[in-house]
Amino acid sequence: MRKWLLIFVCCLYTVSAQSQRAQDSLLNVLKSAKEDENKVLLLIKIGQEFENSDLEKAKSYYIQARTLGNKINYPLTEVKFISNYTYALNMQGKIDSSLFWNIKGIEEAKKLNDDEHLAKAYFNTGTSYQHLSDYQSAVENYQKGLKLFDKIDNKAYMAQANDILQVLYTSMRQYDMAKKHGKKAVAEFRHLGQPKMLTYSLNNLGVVYGSINQKDSAYIYFNEAAQIASKINDEVLLAAIELNLADVYLWKKQLDESKKHYELALKNAQKHDLRDSESTALRGFSYYYMYTRDYEKSLQFAENALTISQKHQLLDEKILILAQLASLAYISKDIWKAKAYENESKQLQDSLLNEQILNNTINIEKKFELDKKNTQLTLQDEKINRQNLVNWFLIAGLISLIVISTLGYRNYNHRKKIQEQRIRELETEKQLLATQSLLKGQQDERSRLAKDLHDGLGGMLSGVKLQLGAMKGNLILTEENGMLFNSALNKLDASISEMRRVAHNMMPEALIRFGLEQALHDYCNSISTSGIFVIDTEFYGLEKRLDAATEVTIYRIVQELVNNAIKHSGAQHVLVQVVRREQLLTITVEDNGKGFDTTGWEQKNTAGLQNIRSRVDYLRGRMDVKSQQGKGTSVYIECTIEDNG
Repeated sequence: MRKWLLIFVCCLYTVSAQSQRAQDSLLNVLKSAKEDENKVLLLIKIGQEFENSDLEKAKSYYIQARTLGNKINYPLTEVKFISNYTYALNMQGKIDSSLFWNIKGIEEAKKLNDDEHLAKAYFNTGTSYQHLSDYQSAVENYQKGLKLFDKIDNKAYMAQANDILQVLYTSMRQYDMAKKHGKKAVAEFRHLGQPKMLTYSLNNLGVVYGSINQKDSAYIYFNEAAQIASKINDEVLLAAIELNLADVYLWKKQLDESKKHYELALKNAQKHDLRDSESTALRGFSYYYMYTRDYEKSLQFAENALTISQKHQLLDEKILILAQLASLAYISKDIWKAKAYENESKQLQDSLLNEQILNNTINIEKKFELDKKNTQLTLQDEKINRQNLVNWFLIAGLISLIVISTLGYRNYNHRKKIQEQRIRELETEKQLLATQSLLKGQQDERSRLAKDLHDGLGGMLSGVKLQLGAMKGNLILTEENGMLFNSALNKLDASISEMRRVAHNMMPEALIRFGLEQALHDYCNSISTSGIFVIDTEFYGLEKRLDAATEVTIYRIVQELVNNAIKHSGAQHVLVQVVRREQLLTITVEDNGKGFDTTGWEQKNTAGLQNIRSRVDYLRGRMDVKSQQGKGTSVYIECTIEDNG
């Protein structure tokens, strides 16, 4: 349940104790302020004053500042708006929106040609990536920012950098490095007299100690952070810190103290629309009531937390809540419900893991080739620019000779068209290479994961099943324990089946061992057995094996087309044809479903169409889609292939 707080270095200002009087004073000044740069800065200052009590109102003043700044062409408008607006977004847990604005902030800072603003923008963007667990992108942006900060002698910036690095190393489980940077940040903020920033670094250092189960040390830092946050009346910060304190008391089994801090955290989270903190606090109440054996209330709070996590797509929080619901189901001896929660949690974890693997896969060969193509494009552009200059000088020098100048101009246009055609060819080749590398990387990773699951984890689970089966005959169990033992064996059987199904979906064994035709037969037959759909298949000329990558690509195309027909068409009958005649291969998938309007289908940005298009491009083929409302859909794909070997 630990929550750390990330500093955004653009929001660098000293925070004093909040008061209604300070807000009223600034609002009175605003009434008579002229529409100039000072009013823009005043609106931002008012927004900062409301950050501790009303984030939505703070955001509204930042938007007003941006509107006025753009109206009067104040050059710092965008960087100041983005740095403050994203702070509020992050405190509300709206990280995707914050990342969008911070990336835009980098571009705006570059326009200013100012190292300080650009360094801050890089750090803020890195922090957004860190919130999203994209540590590679976070490190890249931090490194760019640190290079620029080296030129700036500012202790406050370095203090914030140390705190950010503390959180980064905590995320990477390098706790010694995290403590080193965290203690530096705490010492520097104490010296600078910046209570709000000190609160951040104290809370984050407490998270480090909590991560290594040094709860007493963690409590010291959390408690000091809470005292400072209360003193400066920052309820947003206090919500996260109270959750950490509640976590410590829960670990110490001081349940009443834990409940008190959960109540404070929940109150502030709901007041300021802190969705993640609200869900975490509700889950904490579920733990509290479970430990006090009030299982009905525990279930109620867990279900409320699940509702919030689902509504706002808090996936990591949802996994923890599902685990808690499974525990409560086991307590109430509802084995099937517990199993359902566990399966849902596992599927969500698997989807997050697969997404992370896909997003973090780096194909070195692809990067090298893309860099090479980009260099060639740059050279071509430079050559065109040089040719343009030469031609214009020739035209200017020979302007009196109409015929010669006309020929020169035509020659110039001819060369330019050749160069532009070459650029288009290089761009097409670069896109195709990127697609080929991505598909190859995906298939290689699927094959490796399928093999590891089937040969490694599958063998281990089967061994465990045999051992437990052997033990069962030698154990004397009560009826209840016998039922639990049998339930465990049944769950193990289900896990083995699920593992084999996942491995098969990643890379069908029939495709590797017996070839494309057998794999397609198996896939279509597996769907037809449900009795809901009738799938007719016609395969011709597939006896001779193709290149492995080509077979996998054709299999995935047919699989995606059939899935689309099943999911979206409402069809009862589907025809699948794959025909090879020498080097020409055609794929036809037709259904008798409801059909759709094919106008502009090539521009539709759906995941299914994108996957099919990219694979057809990989085969250097073409695709034709025909459909009418109520008359079904027909997809025809044609490509030229080469023999294997």
